[in-house]
Amino acid sequence: MFDLWNAIKKHRFEEEVKTIEEEINRSKRYNYTFGIFVVDMSERAPRGVSRLLPGRAISFHLIRKYIRGYDKLFGPYFRRYYIILPQSDRNGLNAVKQRIHWLAEENGWGELSIGEALYDEDGKSAQALLDKAISRLSG
Repeated sequence: MFDLWNAIKKHRFEEEVKTIEEEINRSKRYNYTFGIFVVDMSERAPRGVSRLLPGRAISFHLIRKYIRGYDKLFGPYFRRYYIILPQSDRNGLNAVKQRIHWLAEENGWGELSIGEALYDEDGKSAQALLDKAISRLSG
């Protein structure tokens, strides 16, 4: 059972790395930057959809609504989401970060931690970008 669990975790992380590598190749070709967010929800955040607490449950679709149509969102993976923001600079990352914090506050999700990384300022490989974003998770 433990081996199956590790295989699922490894496969999931490989999907994000593959998508980031594709974005790196696209960025090199068209000469633009992109950003990555790693968002960790607190343990106190509501789970799933509840009829008794409408609007309080964390929703993949609600987060999707507050990012651009071509941004890539992965999750939830445990209490973590990964967001890839093509064609974004540091100002764009900060704007989306503020939107996500507002969304969490508005929906009563409790504290959340967001780590970000910008290609190629913070790293030139998918793993380096993920490591930088994870290291910047606050709390």
